[in-house]
Amino acid sequence: MEFKVTTLRLPKETIKVLEELAKMLRREKSDIMREALQIGVREMKIRLALELYSEGKISFGKMSELTGLGYRELSIELRRRNFPLRYGEERFDEEVKQLVD
Repeated sequence: MEFKVTTLRLPKETIKVLEELAKMLRREKSDIMREALQIGVREMKIRLALELYSEGKISFGKMSELTGLGYRELSIELRRRNFPLRYGEERFDEEVKQLVD
């Protein structure tokens, strides 16, 4: 993986928490920051996808693409969040296609 340096201004309290986590986990602060950012980006993508899906703007398949989660993993994530699925002809067709492929 190629890395690029960027600057980010964070509150002192956040830096302190990151340093404490790094110490507890015996890892570099930069590693902790990268992982936290990756988790945050993943969560933001899921939230956006859920919002668009609930508004009927994207399909389950598109939600899977946007989040980077497979159908099964996405279904588990939705159940974990108690998020209702729209189940119609489009969803049925997507599941049939997945089973055939």
